[in-house]
Amino acid sequence: MFLADLLDLVLPATCAGCDEPATGPLCDPCRAALAAVHPGRTRPVPEPPGLPPAFALATYAGSLRRMLIQYKERNRHELTPVLGGLLARVVSVAVPGGPVTIVPVPATAAAARRRFGDHIDRLAQDAAGVLRRRGVDARVSGLLRAVPKREDSAELSAADRALAARHAFAVRDRRPVVRGAVVLVDDIITTGSTLAASAARLSAAGVRVDRVAVLAATQRAA
Repeated sequence: MFLADLLDLVLPATCAGCDEPATGPLCDPCRAALAAVHPGRTRPVPEPPGLPPAFALATYAGSLRRMLIQYKERNRHELTPVLGGLLARVVSVAVPGGPVTIVPVPATAAAARRRFGDHIDRLAQDAAGVLRRRGVDARVSGLLRAVPKREDSAELSAADRALAARHAFAVRDRRPVVRGAVVLVDDIITTGSTLAASAARLSAAGVRVDRVAVLAATQRAA
């Protein structure tokens, strides 16, 4: 009983997708609902120039939206394998087979401190592990770094987001080496400006981004 009581204090006893009681991060109905979702193409409207073909699991709504908020803002890191597995599904649809190099959009230093680490890198690492266990040659490459003092894009308007995105990232290595298809990953695509700017930075360094993979899209189009 003591161990169970201690775990109740450390780990939430509610589903991250619906707030109903659960023995794990998700209840069975939410887990089943997510398993039935099929990733597909997504296109922001208007679509920013230079955005590679983007794929998302689903729209940013319902249980998926609640899960991402719990993961990012409530530090429910036990969701990492769940969300990482979902991201692996999106990558698999975006780029069937391998090899594949997964490049996470880096968090700002402030966001990483607030979230006890880079939340996208965690998901990328987990997704790559899932793909490798399935026999896919997958690796994560931290090619991008966030430029200091970059504002968190979640707080910006669409116009300000596009302007800030142009100067938000830098490439770590002057001569980056990648293997196979390059997939840029993030949690959410809104206007697409951040992802287009990230792809442009990599392109300028000689790395072509083949696809974008995200968990959720504020606009989803087949």
